[in-house]
Amino acid sequence: MEDSNSATGKRTGADRQRDFAERQKAAGYKRTTVWIHEETAKEGIRAARAGKPLEPMESKDPLSWAAGWISEKGKQ
Repeated sequence: MEDSNSATGKRTGADRQRDFAERQKAAGYKRTTVWIHEETAKEGIRAARAGKPLEPMESKDPLSWAAGWISEKGKQ
């Protein structure tokens, strides 16, 4: 792979990002965009703080709720 600044040996942030994306793709990952409903994510955070289990299916947006719950549990 040819870096954009190969003559100087310096790699730009864009070079590193491109290489990272290629490694992730080779490892089986797919890049996608996810919209998170902020209030529902906060509900998940509050549930995690209260020691409640990961049960997001009754919320407005289960993915957002789970993201909040997981984010908070990762901090504990």
